[in-house]
Amino acid sequence: MMSETKLTPAQFKTLSDIVYKESGIVLNDKKYNLLVARLAKRMRQKGIASVADYIGLISSDQNEFTEFIDATTTNHTYFFRENKHCEFIVNTLDNTRPLKIWSAASSSGEEPFSIAVQLLANSFPFTIYASDVSDSMLKLCRRGIYPKDRVKNVPLPILHTYFQRGKEKWEAHVKVKPDVTQYVTFEKYNLLSDKPCDQFDIIFCRNVMIYFDTPTRQKVVSNLLTALKPGGYFFVGMSENLHGLDHGLSVVLPSGYQKK
Repeated sequence: MMSETKLTPAQFKTLSDIVYKESGIVLNDKKYNLLVARLAKRMRQKGIASVADYIGLISSDQNEFTEFIDATTTNHTYFFRENKHCEFIVNTLDNTRPLKIWSAASSSGEEPFSIAVQLLANSFPFTIYASDVSDSMLKLCRRGIYPKDRVKNVPLPILHTYFQRGKEKWEAHVKVKPDVTQYVTFEKYNLLSDKPCDQFDIIFCRNVMIYFDTPTRQKVVSNLLTALKPGGYFFVGMSENLHGLDHGLSVVLPSGYQKK
């Protein structure tokens, strides 16, 4: 099977075009091995030996199409990643005013839960809407169970207060407590094609636009900003920025912006 999992230039273009159209993620030549590895896994699971046959399958089977997009667009993350943005919120904003927060591209849920536990620890009233394009990631979010290495950056007082230690077969895992999960709603959302249906005080869209080209970044940012209230805050990943985009935001800290 693995020996046959090689892509012709035409096949690579076909598959990378599918990923780009559906998710906005650019799979250039440097991502060839990543695409092949994740494609090979799906082919093994479906018992398909031919790349051409698999391309035919995702063209006719919506469920497998979704599985393919999931496999090629998910990325590893962890709790309290790039936490300067949360620290800014806690140290700057009024904790008597309710906050509506959107964690866009929330992956497996570490980001929205990281925000939630810190706001709870500092007595903020809030709700978090968390979204992702991946059904498999949303399933993990709703389960709220994570390997212990994902919480290694969480301060012990917060870890002990808002997480449960796993037992027996779950000994190497932790579970987010219901005291936290009740504040977070997870839904499927495509940053390229869906339109926001609410207004938010804060929007996080971090560590996803680095995979987009400039036209896609512009489209995503413009779309998200229609959901940001005047005076609201917009955060991107620390390795990202909005340079070259039309956004009308002012910089308040690295990779953090405020709507005028």
